Amino acid sequence: MSPLRLCLVVPAGPVDRFVVRVPLDVLAAAAGLRADGHEVTVWDQRLPDTPPVTEDPDLLVVFTAGVGRARRYPLDLAPVRAATDRARRRFPGARTMAVGPHGTHLPGATLLDLAVDHVAVGEAGSATVHGVRDLGAGTAAPVLYGDLPRPAAPVTVVGNHPRPYPDLDQDRWPMPAYDLVPLERYTAEVVVDGVPRPGPAGTMLATHDGTFDHPPFGAGPRTRSVDRVVAEVAAQRAAGLPSQSFLDSVFGIDTSYYGVICERLRGQGIDWVARTSTETVLKTEVTRWAEAGCRGMWLRAEPPSGVDAGQPFRDAVLKLRDAGITPFASVLIGLPRDAARVPDRLVDWAAELPARFGLDLVSPRPGTPLYDRLAPGLNGGTAPATWQEVRDVTRRYRADYPADLDDLERRLTALPNHLADATALTG
Repeated sequence: MSPLRLCLVVPAGPVDRFVVRVPLDVLAAAAGLRADGHEVTVWDQRLPDTPPVTEDPDLLVVFTAGVGRARRYPLDLAPVRAATDRARRRFPGARTMAVGPHGTHLPGATLLDLAVDHVAVGEAGSATVHGVRDLGAGTAAPVLYGDLPRPAAPVTVVGNHPRPYPDLDQDRWPMPAYDLVPLERYTAEVVVDGVPRPGPAGTMLATHDGTFDHPPFGAGPRTRSVDRVVAEVAAQRAAGLPSQSFLDSVFGIDTSYYGVICERLRGQGIDWVARTSTETVLKTEVTRWAEAGCRGMWLRAEPPSGVDAGQPFRDAVLKLRDAGITPFASVLIGLPRDAARVPDRLVDWAAELPARFGLDLVSPRPGTPLYDRLAPGLNGGTAPATWQEVRDVTRRYRADYPADLDDLERRLTALPNHLADATALTG
């Protein structure tokens, strides 16, 4: 396969006015592509004054949802279409390929909505590398998904679901191509005077579990090597990012693994924020987190079903505070059969939380168990085939909910212990 000139495109969206995270999946893909011998540039449209410096590329690769948004990826593709159109105007001779959760779950709909030439199915980094390999080898199919069983009909229709490319072991790739972007300009949440604020900070993912959310780096649980995590943290710090935001679903859940990471970060002068569970805090010596630089920790706050059900959460909050770590609560509302069905009780409970909180609003998304269970019934008995139908499912879910979720959201965000913009900060 002859080397190609590739431009990886990162769209801008409404949330990017709060934080602009390091595009980990994009830079990981760039490293893999370089290892294959290709010439790679990155056009991060979230940084408006940094257009790509490149000759006309052979292929534009558009990432529909980056790390930090892949868990709660947007259902409206309009900003991605705008980014794609902008790239096409600048490089009219280049082919286009989309990667990310949208194309993985609804490849045909994504192909049509973005008007791209190809969609590569699978986690974004691996789909990029595999897709480029297939295109370079002469594949002309509009949907790319590797040497796996194919559907009988050509994959050009809305809603077709080919199996994805297999994940690649990114720990075996070269380090992310940090040199392709102005790394020092990226931001994430940092704790200032006990409040999470956007500031110069890197983004890291040590391990993840895709059980509840669409994961940015693959479909199953995956733990990355400690050496690689520490090396990437150090590289981001050397480029001018003194803090870190860990996106792990439950930081510390494996006490031995995270204990080694914390021991390696100890004394490095790196402040960091992460998220975890009440149970993990209660079983962990969290002073080691603080000694390793942890300044803030998000806990999932479940509305209590009984008189004493909230006590473990309160114990975890106090344990974090005693260790010098600022606790924050992530309050999930809108799940079937949750406490939002009794709005007054939920508002009273949230007002008494012993930590400042942000809201995590449920929206059924393709790739999640909630969506798989509910979407057909909210779409006339069939699975949605377009992104408009997906958005309609979310609208109907909220409209049919036993409580007025819009009113509940207004009441919760008006509480003095609510953290504005917390959802944007935490992804």
